[in-house]
Amino acid sequence: MRDRQLARPGMVVFPVHSFGLLAGGLLRFRSARSWIFSPPGSRIALFPQTNRWSKTRENLDEVRRAFGVRKELPLERLEHWRRSRPVAWLEQNPIMAISVSTAPGSYYDTEHLVLGRLRASSALACLLAAVQPHNDMPGGFLFSSARTNNWETLDIHHYLSLFDSPADRRALDGNCVPIGLRKAALAEISELNIEIDPSYWARRRSFADVARDAVDQVYDGYMRHARLRRPTTRPDALSKAFTKLHDSLAYFRRSFHASDQSWSQIVSLAVAFEMMLTDGSNAGAIAAKLQRRVRLLLRGQPGVRGYSEAVHDLYKHRNGVVHAGTVATGVDLAQARRGFALCFVELARRSVSLTPTMEEPMRDLIGDSYVSPSKPCSHRSP
Repeated sequence: MRDRQLARPGMVVFPVHSFGLLAGGLLRFRSARSWIFSPPGSRIALFPQTNRWSKTRENLDEVRRAFGVRKELPLERLEHWRRSRPVAWLEQNPIMAISVSTAPGSYYDTEHLVLGRLRASSALACLLAAVQPHNDMPGGFLFSSARTNNWETLDIHHYLSLFDSPADRRALDGNCVPIGLRKAALAEISELNIEIDPSYWARRRSFADVARDAVDQVYDGYMRHARLRRPTTRPDALSKAFTKLHDSLAYFRRSFHASDQSWSQIVSLAVAFEMMLTDGSNAGAIAAKLQRRVRLLLRGQPGVRGYSEAVHDLYKHRNGVVHAGTVATGVDLAQARRGFALCFVELARRSVSLTPTMEEPMRDLIGDSYVSPSKPCSHRSP
C-alpha cells in the first residue's frame, strides 16, 4: 500500500439539496469568486448549483487543489458519466465534496466508510449553521444561492468516487457509484436544509476550527471503539459514550429536515439532546435533567440560561407531541440548536478523559452530582 501510494487522498463528490450560501445568490454575479465554502482544515467543500458544466468542473478542480490532491480530474471519465448516467445534479444541485483516501475493489466495499465521512461532513455544516447569527437582512432570501437560478433535482441515483490509482500517473481514477441498498441513508444525507454565511465564518474561524476538531474526534472515537472493535457483548464506557455522541449528531441533522409535519424537527432535536446528555436510565423528570446538564456544560458561557430554558421548553413540547399528540407552536428551535452545538463541542473536548470502567460516562463527563430524592416507602404497617 505504501509503495503503490494507495493512501494518497482522492475525493467523493456528492449532490445535496435545500442548501444555500448567503450572498451567493444575486450578489455572486458581481464577483468573479468561486463561492466555495470550505472551512480550513476540514477536508470538506460546499458550493451552490452552477447550472453550467464548465463551472462545475472549474469548481471541482479548485477544490481538488485545496484538498492537496496531486493528480488531475479524470475529465474523460467525467464527460462519459455525464453522457451515460443520470447525473444532472452536477449542474443543477449544490455539491458537497470531501477528501478521502480509498482504494475500492468494487462499487460498495468502502461505501460504509464513505457514508460515515459524508455524515460527519454534513453534521459539521449543520453545527456551523446552528451557531451563526440568524439572517435578518431585509430581502436577504434574495441573496441566498438556494433561491437563485435553482432547478435542483431530487432524481439522485449516483455519487462520484475519485481515487488515486497507480494505473494512471496523471489523473485520478474513479467510479460513478449507483445508489442501491443504501438509498434511504444517502437520501437523508443529501437533504442539507441549511444556509451558510461565508463572510461570517471568514471572520469567526475559532468556532469553526473547534467544531471541526470535535466532529473528527467523535468520528475517530466511534470508529475505533464501536465500529471496528464491536464490543457488542458488554460495551465499555468508551464505546457507549462515542456511540451516543455519534448517533446524537444524526438526530441533530434530522432536526433541520423540512417536513409537512411540524413536530418532526422538535422530536428529532429532543432525541438528540436526550441521547447526548444522558446514559439511558431516564426515569423521572427528564426535562429538568437536560436543563441542569446544559447549565453544567456551558457554565460561564454567555447565554447559558437561555440555552438551558430553550432545551427544557423543547423537551416539554416533545412530551406533548409524543404523549398527547399536540403539535407545538412557538418553540425556539434556533436557540436549542445553538445550545446543542455548544454542548456537543464541549463534550467532545472532555471525551479525552473517558475511561473504560465509567458506569455512567455522560454523567461523569458533564460533572452532574445531583441525586434525585428517593420516593417514600408506600407499604402499610400491619
